Amino acid sequence: MFARSSRVLLYLIVVVVLLLPRITAAAGVPANTTISNTAIIDYEISGVAASANATSAFTVVELLDVSLLWQDAANVFAMSPENSVVITYALTNTGNGVDQYLLAVDGALAGDDFDIAPVDLEIWIDDGDGIWSAVNDTLYTGSNGPVLNGGVAGSDSVVIFVVADVPAGQPVGALADIRLTATSITADNAGETGNVGAELAGAGDGGVNANVGLSGAIANAAGVIEIVSSGVTINKTVTVIDTLGGNDPHTGATLRYTLDVQISGVNTISNLVIDDPVPNGTTYTAGSITLNGVVQSDALDSPADYSDFNSSNANSITVDLSEGGTRVITPPANFIIEFDVTID
Repeated sequence: MFARSSRVLLYLIVVVVLLLPRITAAAGVPANTTISNTAIIDYEISGVAASANATSAFTVVELLDVSLLWQDAANVFAMSPENSVVITYALTNTGNGVDQYLLAVDGALAGDDFDIAPVDLEIWIDDGDGIWSAVNDTLYTGSNGPVLNGGVAGSDSVVIFVVADVPAGQPVGALADIRLTATSITADNAGETGNVGAELAGAGDGGVNANVGLSGAIANAAGVIEIVSSGVTINKTVTVIDTLGGNDPHTGATLRYTLDVQISGVNTISNLVIDDPVPNGTTYTAGSITLNGVVQSDALDSPADYSDFNSSNANSITVDLSEGGTRVITPPANFIIEFDVTID
């Protein structure tokens, strides 16, 4: 009985020891976590109960893995030129430890239609609200890359913005690919970026070893900027209504001016104000301003309306389509402004 039990115990210990070196970091288990297991064997010697145990313990190594995804649902529309065009990416530490990342952006990729110079590209680290803000977000300067903890949900990812100034002279439909790259600083410092399976002695959390994961500890993603037509156009026509019921422009005849303002494209328009001086040799007809068929007052009396004559600008019709800066106009939009003058 004793000999048999001893052999069982010896066999169990040998199995545990042989298995130990093959164990690596499990997905989701934070680096530098100690995992231990104790096996217990019960037996009898000459009718006397006894037991023994064997314990195996190991520390989870750090896995260096990273993911980077372009987040915009479609091409990012921009005019040419246009400043501060935002492309959005999601950076995730898919490893199991704490790592910091180097970031780089390239706007001169082959195969697209135009390039954006490095001086016109900035990288920003989101503050957590998913909306780019030059006030609240952090401008990446090369040494302040995001620190992410792959072992803690909610601390493993961050939104990264690339903010681009689009150059002039690009035709409608032209595309620019903007590639963002994120590299593990741990792998980069060891010169092992891209070397899948490389073991970095003592480079992981708490001094454990670190292994380069299937991503090679580097990831990139490309977003696309597409040039669209967008802007404001105005067309002006005049109709002559003479005193005899005809259309001869003689003294006393009425000139009815029509301004057709068109907003097109995809970008919103702000601070849109129309100013039209009354022509020399004519006199404005009081109370004749209309906006989309609605009569406007001549006085400066906002918020009743945002049109006036000879108040905002001398001897001019002024129509503030942005309503004192409180209204942002979303394309497509169309505004018809009319007013009358008489020939002196």
